[in-house]
Amino acid sequence: MSMTRKRQLWVLIGLCGWAGCTEGKTTTPGVPPDVKSIIFLQRQPRNEGVGNVFEYTSYVPGGRIVKLEPPSADGKLTVLTSDPMFAESDFMSWDLSFDAQSIVFSARIKGEEHYQLFTIGVDGANPKQLTDGPVDYVYPTFLPDQRILFMTSKVVEQGAPQFQDEYERATTAQVGTINLDGSGETLGPRNVSHRVAPALMPDGNVLYTEWLHLGDENEGHLRVMNADMTGMREAFGGEGSGAIANSFLKARHVESYTTASGKQSHRLVTIGTSRDRTLQAGKLVYVDLGDSEKGATVKDLSPQVPGDRQRAPLGVGRYYDAEGIGDPADMRFLTSWADGPVESETLSMGKTQANFGIYVVDAKPALGDARKEVRYPVYDDPTMWDVLARPVKARPMPVATAQPLMNGEGSFVIGALDVYNSSIFKVTPGSAVKVRLMEGFSAEEGFPDMFGLSEFDGQSRYGEVPVYADGSFAAKVPANVPVHMQLVDKFAMSLASEPVWVSGRPGEQRMCGGCHEDRAKNSVIAPGQTEAVLRGAINLDTLPRKDRLSMDFSYDKVRGVPWDLAIQPILDAKCVSCHDGTEKPGNPSYTVTDMTLGTMQKFVFDLRAQKIQLTVGERMSYDFPASYISLVGLGMELGENNVQISGNYKTYIAPGSAVKSDVIKRLNPPQRWPAADPNTRAFAGMPIHPADVGGTALTPDEYYLLILNIDMGAQYYFRENKGGK
Repeated sequence: MSMTRKRQLWVLIGLCGWAGCTEGKTTTPGVPPDVKSIIFLQRQPRNEGVGNVFEYTSYVPGGRIVKLEPPSADGKLTVLTSDPMFAESDFMSWDLSFDAQSIVFSARIKGEEHYQLFTIGVDGANPKQLTDGPVDYVYPTFLPDQRILFMTSKVVEQGAPQFQDEYERATTAQVGTINLDGSGETLGPRNVSHRVAPALMPDGNVLYTEWLHLGDENEGHLRVMNADMTGMREAFGGEGSGAIANSFLKARHVESYTTASGKQSHRLVTIGTSRDRTLQAGKLVYVDLGDSEKGATVKDLSPQVPGDRQRAPLGVGRYYDAEGIGDPADMRFLTSWADGPVESETLSMGKTQANFGIYVVDAKPALGDARKEVRYPVYDDPTMWDVLARPVKARPMPVATAQPLMNGEGSFVIGALDVYNSSIFKVTPGSAVKVRLMEGFSAEEGFPDMFGLSEFDGQSRYGEVPVYADGSFAAKVPANVPVHMQLVDKFAMSLASEPVWVSGRPGEQRMCGGCHEDRAKNSVIAPGQTEAVLRGAINLDTLPRKDRLSMDFSYDKVRGVPWDLAIQPILDAKCVSCHDGTEKPGNPSYTVTDMTLGTMQKFVFDLRAQKIQLTVGERMSYDFPASYISLVGLGMELGENNVQISGNYKTYIAPGSAVKSDVIKRLNPPQRWPAADPNTRAFAGMPIHPADVGGTALTPDEYYLLILNIDMGAQYYFRENKGGK
């Protein structure tokens, strides 16, 4: 008998003896009587390709989909994907139909390069392939009206490459739907980063995880959308999330209820985990969505399990997924759990792999004095990952949700009733003159992996539209493209930046109550219509994507602000005569010692265009100009290397906020709107540099370009740098 077979037999005997046997069948505590069988995936263990929460293309052949009946260690295990077409396949996700008679799943079959969608009966009969082509289709989810929702690397915007995420530069997953027979594919609006792990809620809405990446924001939040892929909005992860974990993944519905205000809401179980290096595993987290994201509450159902990258000790481990079973009040969950270290780096160093098995978790003790959940083993093949187990039970089909405001046009209309109505920032009424709207992009444009030293994705300006006296605004922007918005003051500087990307389908209209207003409250306006509605949405959707760039950097034309083309000429004309890299007053210096690499490099404040070859930090292959490094700082370049900095190290640009940037304070820009006024300055009483030392002050457009570059993230490359040098 092989060692593998001996180990499996030992596990089964041990489980039977521990849990108690009745007529040769193990009884698993916590499994409700109406759960007669479960279906789950068996995947080959792996350390690579699943370290990031948002990765979805990790492939190791030899997986399968199985049904266990009854759900116990010695229940009958049936391989549903025994058809020869699935030999040497890998299976990454699946969903059960409403009548519990069929499943839809994502698989990569032998000889293919991408994951595709398939359907099959719960008895393994009638396998059918729904999709094909040179893109991935993953995370299928049954929808009402004979449709399936999925995530895909296919791009909806014609002529555009799919986005590549900000860190791993992996092709991002975006939403789409298709008919159950494989026809009628429709692709939804895009986000700059990934959208993954959808789940249909009983009210017909779809819950999913979105990678929110804007500057310092770098998290996986739970969001919700209509079944027609409209109305994408916050659910949980920003306001009220606490500090349990960076990202929330694979959320599943537990129960619905009515809040005190009369709103239908939901309670969920989800996995709280670090954004990377944890095999997409982490804590069991219980979320009550409440009336709004701000009012949502959270409970840690596995207090001892790390929510970050820390090594999980023996007996603690990490959870891969969870599904509520039985009476919600019992707090019982069908889960996948692996003991000991589950972090990819730790496993690689130890030349071992995580072993996920199926368990029932009783979470009540974790919420009491015991502070530790109780696990009951169900099934574990120690040679495989046993994951994503769900009961084979029929469920009601909800009504498909849809966006009621569709105007039949090709643009996406975005606006607000009152921009000063916000739950996340305070802006003095009347201080916002315009709303700036930008579209996002990433390295798919042909740039190197790191196209700047800040944490921001790329941005390109659509334009700026007025904030009317009642606080309203409305604009038409291209559909299916992520949009970022900022409130802008009379000096053209951002007062507040909406911390999410927003995108909508063609014809969709999104008139919010405010800029991230309190969703638990009704938005109230004076009788009649807002001024923005009366005047009509200002059209910023005037050019196809290939033409949405400009080498004319005047105010009316500018879109991107490439450093070498738009900013460096300003520095050459106004700054380099003094800030020339020579150590003297006004040109401080500092030295970076990289303990990881054993290198050292000295930097002197220098606003010239000469390139500096970096020899410290994680990514020392880059040679940004001295001016860019001097103002922005090393930022992303240092990464996680162990460095020591001596001397006068200072950053003069705060990416994403010109008003907080020291270089802007020193330049002290004049009022630009509603009329230019050189006598009214942003920082009253402060000098105007370089005029204060005998130099020439910047022109209004020069001020604007530097402000715009900083407010959009202070990157070096923009789309105007096509092909990135």
